[in-house]
Amino acid sequence: MVQLNHRKVLGPDREIFEGLLFIPDISGFTRLVHSTDVLTGKQITYELLSTIIRQNNLQLNIAEVEGDAVLFYRYGAAPTVTELVDQYEKMKEAFEIKLSELQIKFSQDIDLSLKVIAHYGPMTEFKIGHFKKLYGKVVVEAHRLLKNSITSDNYLLLTDSLLARAGVEDQGIRQHGIRSNKHSDGYNTLRNISFTYFDFNEKREWMKVA
Repeated sequence: MVQLNHRKVLGPDREIFEGLLFIPDISGFTRLVHSTDVLTGKQITYELLSTIIRQNNLQLNIAEVEGDAVLFYRYGAAPTVTELVDQYEKMKEAFEIKLSELQIKFSQDIDLSLKVIAHYGPMTEFKIGHFKKLYGKVVVEAHRLLKNSITSDNYLLLTDSLLARAGVEDQGIRQHGIRSNKHSDGYNTLRNISFTYFDFNEKREWMKVA
């Protein structure tokens, strides 16, 4: 077995990569679908997802777009916590600017916000026609984490696996005026997944006070 740059080569078409999964997800999407006509909803979703995709400082690849979420990935070393927070904030700022524009364009309130799940671990990939699919436990876990118990709808979630690869022992991380929160969720047949998250609703309240 030869390991090269976070890649384990096991033979033809048998490569395992270590890398980052980064999933921006639009909170409130189901409500949008039920409360907006299909053509307007399609245009709003298209423009918001396109905006998210353009804000890609970490040079992430796109595996797929899944309704209201984008599955980004990047093989290799994990980004720092600061880089991840900066990436989230860049996406969130552009998302909120575009959201304001769309509310004016369609003359309606659009109650949407942005959350991100970030995970790290081993995965592999395969192709079906022209499509590339990621496969591995880390992919399943990242998708399950979209259904977590965090009550906020504006947050960045970093798993313990990712923090470990970023060289962080979480004793309370502060970024951009927000102190991190520690949590763990259980998912039936999956292991309990521990993570740290930054609640950007807290930042809004902090900025109001300041």
